[in-house]
Amino acid sequence: MDYGWLLFLLNALLIDHTFVSALFVTDISVPEIVDFRDNVTLSCSYDMRGHTLNSVKWYKDHEEFFRYSPLASPIYMTFGVPGLQVLDGKYLCNESSCRLDLSLQGARSTGLYKCEVSGDAPHFKLADKADNMTVAALPQSDPLIESFNSMYRMEEFLSATCSSDYSSLPTRLTWYINGEQPLLGELQPTIDTSIPAHDYVLRRQRLQVHFYLQGQRFYQSGKILELKCVAEIENYPELRRETSLSASLSQFDNLNNQMLIHAGTNSGGAQRSCTTSLISGCLVTLFLALALCYRRPS
Repeated sequence: MDYGWLLFLLNALLIDHTFVSALFVTDISVPEIVDFRDNVTLSCSYDMRGHTLNSVKWYKDHEEFFRYSPLASPIYMTFGVPGLQVLDGKYLCNESSCRLDLSLQGARSTGLYKCEVSGDAPHFKLADKADNMTVAALPQSDPLIESFNSMYRMEEFLSATCSSDYSSLPTRLTWYINGEQPLLGELQPTIDTSIPAHDYVLRRQRLQVHFYLQGQRFYQSGKILELKCVAEIENYPELRRETSLSASLSQFDNLNNQMLIHAGTNSGGAQRSCTTSLISGCLVTLFLALALCYRRPS
């Protein structure tokens, strides 16, 4: 029996199997979290390794909504799937990558998005990759700090409030006073306000801080007070937002001092005016007395 032919056939099968298995998706780009008001771009890249590309299909939760078939006509096809819409003309696919833009439709757009690549005959091998996308109502502005002035004096009592923007995801607020978090007794309980909108329940957090301007954290701050409020959404550090405000610190009540100086200046002017009037009156009286003394009888 000729074992040489058997070894040749076995090697050929192994090489062919390795070659067929080489089709795979190298990368997929699906945003982890997006705002429902935004359009998003999905893309995937693939390595055919000698295979002929038969099709690239996109799925949301196992429902096909887009197909690229370079060997068919038409080469692009879209399918209606609840929660999204492929933007007309906003797609481009070729032998190595496929990209498309979607218009979202709120919370229904959240789901698993998959890119599936298939080779042509004779093997029709498949490869795919998938990733999740969360569509939410995200904060559109930085936290708002209220009741904060541009100047304070030491020992004064300060109270300020920080409010987050509305979001469908829970927001955590954190205060920083000159880079340090407040003491537990310096924080009021968080106030949570919610309203229904855009098929979401939108929530806003309000957190008040109050404290006396005393202690080492202020005496060593170089006469500067900085308040910072940070708004964070758990598991999404890229959504962190913050606002910082600064004020000058003084040991004295500058406003009252200025009023006292101004009042003292006016008082001095009045005294000088009275003295001048008194001297003038005395001179007139003296002049009249002298005139009477030297007046001769007629």
